Amino acid sequence: MSTAELFGTPGDVQNQAAVRAVAGADLDLVGLAVHGPKNAVDKVVKGARMHP
Repeated sequence: MSTAELFGTPGDVQNQAAVRAVAGADLDLVGLAVHGPKNAVDKVVKGARMHP
């Protein structure tokens, strides 16, 4: 399983297993999380193109 397949797994346990099965250097960037106050996050991501 590749890390890109995380979106097809049913939960955290399967997600963690998928990540553990791949060497760190071979992990795919499949998402990005941003956490903070809404106004600060909105300012940072303003104009960013989001993938549906």
